Amino acid sequence: MEQTPDDGRALPPSGRHMPVRKRTSTLHDFPYKGPRRKCFHPWIINLTPPGRAHCVHDCSFCYARDAIYADPGDGARVYANLPELIERDLTRLSLVPPVLLCTTTDPCQASDAVRRETRRVVEVLLRWGLSFAITTKSDPSFLADLPGFGAHDRQAVLVSIEGPPEVLRLLSPRAPSFHARLQAVRRMAVLGVWAGVRLDPYLRHIFQGLYGDLWWQRTEGLLSEFAAAGCRHVTGSTGRLDNRKAPGARSSLVGRLLEIVRAGVSPEAAERMELDYVRGWSGTCRGLVLREDLRRELHGRLRAACEQRGMTYASCQELPESCDSPGLGTCEGFVLPYCRKGPDGRFHPVPRCTANCHVACSGEAAPPCGRPELARPEPYRRGLLR
Repeated sequence: MEQTPDDGRALPPSGRHMPVRKRTSTLHDFPYKGPRRKCFHPWIINLTPPGRAHCVHDCSFCYARDAIYADPGDGARVYANLPELIERDLTRLSLVPPVLLCTTTDPCQASDAVRRETRRVVEVLLRWGLSFAITTKSDPSFLADLPGFGAHDRQAVLVSIEGPPEVLRLLSPRAPSFHARLQAVRRMAVLGVWAGVRLDPYLRHIFQGLYGDLWWQRTEGLLSEFAAAGCRHVTGSTGRLDNRKAPGARSSLVGRLLEIVRAGVSPEAAERMELDYVRGWSGTCRGLVLREDLRRELHGRLRAACEQRGMTYASCQELPESCDSPGLGTCEGFVLPYCRKGPDGRFHPVPRCTANCHVACSGEAAPPCGRPELARPEPYRRGLLR
């Protein structure tokens, strides 16, 4: 049966992205600011416009599909001029943040056009010597033949796996299967690429409803599979569930998830979930969040279970760094430094840099990059990178 969005429009055919030109620079940071920010300061590059039309996965929990900045276009599109835009910026910059691909759609999704542009972008990053990370539900091994891929420790891949097969069939049935995602972790680890998993969102009410009294044993089994595949770190989140409806949408994100839990798990599980997610707000979160007592208890158990299996663990924005595994440079687990342009025109890693400027270099008069103005939680300003 053909899937349709909440507003009744048919989803675009899988993998058919029309190339379009992006008109502005790609250089931007996460928008978060304030003392509770945990995110490092990257250069975010999105391969497509934001919005459900541009990602074949159409995950039920995707925050970007109904965001105010989402592009509601009827056709799937991919940016076809990103290498030119990136190189134009690189000629003007002397200090470059680690690149993050990407935060709104999957850069490795099953689309020839998207994968072609992702290859072109990664080729530029490798040629110029930049640090970079890829977040995906797919297999990035189509990049393995690019010169330099997997050859240094300033590359990372995070594969999003929000649960075992039964959970994925409820939350992201159009995305790659559990075993395909686990295989992606395994392939990256074999190639020498730092590999981690985003357990995001971990919805405990689905686990408890599907597995009953064995829900935690199933969670521990899931983490064991991550570790066996070569995962080095898990970043967990219990979800930030927006309860506002986008224009034309039939339901909000939280309403959509409650419908899925009610129909696919049980009405009782949906009722408990509705009671346990409460209004929360911080500098990085708006919407409904899991009660703090439940969050702290769950993240504590996840951390302990990960560490028992040789992995590190951190929560994504939900708890302070003191609740994460010790010694982490960022909540993502990897350490990808800023890079400085050298006499050869290429970029080279800044020693001792974690790109978590507002944490690692707070109060330093002479940080490793030489730019103390960057050691602030708000997004960086372009002028500080010249």
